[in-house]
Amino acid sequence: MKRTYRIICLKRSECKMKDGYFRWSKPVYWMPNRAGYTTDPNEAGIYSGEMVEDCAGCKGDWLLEPVSRQERFGDVY
Repeated sequence: MKRTYRIICLKRSECKMKDGYFRWSKPVYWMPNRAGYTTDPNEAGIYSGEMVEDCAGCKGDWLLEPVSRQERFGDVY
């Protein structure tokens, strides 16, 4: 099974310092098919590693968030 990801747009997301660490206060995700942005992770696109290779962008302007197997399929293993 291949890993899948949500893409977080760093240019549009908000991050704040809390307890000595940076924490997402408002992550902004890419929508499916790179068609816009959303703050709702349930509306975010799910991208394979191969799909991510085709994503454009400037160095360091997006980040991958792994999607767990449990989240994808509702099972543990």
